[in-house]
Amino acid sequence: MQQSCKQCSVVFEISPEDLKFYDKASPVIAGKKYPLPPPTLCPHCREQRRLAFRNQQTLYKRTCDHCHKPIVSIYSPDKPHKVYCPTDWWSDKWDAIQYGRDYDFTRPFFVQFRELMVQVPHMSVLMSNCQNSDYTNQSYNNRDCYLSSAIKDCEGAIYCQNSNELTDCMDSSYCFKSQLLSEATDTYDSYNCTRVRNCIQCTDSAFLYDCIGCNHCFGCVGLRNKSYQFFNEQLTKEEYERRRMQYPLQQRSISQTIQKQFNEFILKYPHLAAWMRNCENTTGNNVRNSRNSTHCFDCNDIEDCRYSTWVFQSKDAVDCYGMGGSQITYENVGTEEVKNVLFSFGTSMSYECIHTDLCFSCHHCFGCVGLRNKSYCIFNKQYTEEAYAELVPKIIAHMQSTREWGEFFPASLAAFAYKESKAQEDFPLAVKEARAQGFHSPVTAFAYNETKAFEDFPLTKDVALAWGFSWKDNVDEPVTVEKIIPGDRLPDNLDDIPDDILNWAIRCSETGRPYRVTKKELAFYRQQSLPVPTVHPDVRSRNRLAARNPRELWKRNCKKCGKPVETTYGPNRAEIIYCEECYLKEMY
Repeated sequence: MQQSCKQCSVVFEISPEDLKFYDKASPVIAGKKYPLPPPTLCPHCREQRRLAFRNQQTLYKRTCDHCHKPIVSIYSPDKPHKVYCPTDWWSDKWDAIQYGRDYDFTRPFFVQFRELMVQVPHMSVLMSNCQNSDYTNQSYNNRDCYLSSAIKDCEGAIYCQNSNELTDCMDSSYCFKSQLLSEATDTYDSYNCTRVRNCIQCTDSAFLYDCIGCNHCFGCVGLRNKSYQFFNEQLTKEEYERRRMQYPLQQRSISQTIQKQFNEFILKYPHLAAWMRNCENTTGNNVRNSRNSTHCFDCNDIEDCRYSTWVFQSKDAVDCYGMGGSQITYENVGTEEVKNVLFSFGTSMSYECIHTDLCFSCHHCFGCVGLRNKSYCIFNKQYTEEAYAELVPKIIAHMQSTREWGEFFPASLAAFAYKESKAQEDFPLAVKEARAQGFHSPVTAFAYNETKAFEDFPLTKDVALAWGFSWKDNVDEPVTVEKIIPGDRLPDNLDDIPDDILNWAIRCSETGRPYRVTKKELAFYRQQSLPVPTVHPDVRSRNRLAARNPRELWKRNCKKCGKPVETTYGPNRAEIIYCEECYLKEMY
């Protein structure tokens, strides 16, 4: 069946497999199934809405509302939410059950849920088992990391995103099990490489694309198990070292010139239509060890998943972002080890939960925030199993009448993304009834450019405002420094950068935003012979993301055999696209 997206008006397909999943995921309460309706938004708009609830990268200074100490937080001080530091949030000094309340059938569900969200304390940053990594978020089992997000089992990661098991890496995204990487994306099991993309098991190299098992290579594309190659030309070790000395990367102008040459060189070689490794009956891009999955991106070890991104070791995950070890989950963001969980974010180690926020080790909870080790709760109020089974169907019926049932939270509830007025477009009947009840939510400085949605679906300020999002112009803390220098006035050669730069602020040459260079960062540049960047870390991150292909699929034909393929390379792009069979013949 076809459906018109109520946000962008594009017509999208709801397949028989989608309908089967909605039936499978529909909750069963006291032996009765409560069907989930088909979505009203297209997959693109559904993901954008979910990601409005995830501030992954933007950090602020504020005060813990419990211990009153200075903290780093994903919630700016102007947000109305209560915010606790992780230590106090996880402590037994408070219990979210104290915020429990009765459900009011005269008012919409989402209006009441927002009130609960604002009252129940939230963690300033999401982290667990981290040492000396205060300026990180979505951070687990890390040590000595700085300004990095969505990282796990890392040590010495600086300005990295969506990566696992990195050691002493900087400015790298979507990388795994690697050491001494700089400006890398989608790279696995590699060592001492800079400006590499889509590479596996490469060492001591720079400017590589789609290389596997290579070492001492420079400016190369599509190589397998090669050494001492320079722009795909085989050299002796001595010739390679002489040639390499002619390109000192510590000079910014030389590095920029090589990058431009390399970008042109890449276009001469065929590109695989989709980066799928050890996959069966799967569509999307950057997926490994997976089967029977549709329109999935940046996933490993998944089965029967659809429209999901950054998901690992999961089965039957549909419309999910940031998930691991889960089953039968729908419209979730930032959840781990869950089963039969619907329309939730920040919830982990839980099952049979619907519309929850930041709940841990819970089951049979509906519309709850910040609970730990609880069951049979509604709006944070404790019920018996029998009372829960009696009340939840009534709430579902009420949500059906207000057209809220079967939808993820409207983006107007997000702490980061929308103007309050956007709720009227998302759920006009619900908002109309709320206004009739005299309820008016506080209008706060929620900003699209604080969110993961901005990273993955970038909009300019004017476009974001035109769509009904809000924008936060002032996302930087004031800096107290001896000197502020424009980025484009930094010395071209790393050798000319003084130690005193640690006392300066640098004004980004693209955005004008100030940033600092830390002592550890400067040591990394000198160790790796790399120039000090002239642009803000957020700009560097966005540039890496922009170099990755979008999470969209187009129909094209293999340039060699003409076979139809699905690819993330748009039809107007210049890359030469091969199907997997022709590509493997070319490479091997």
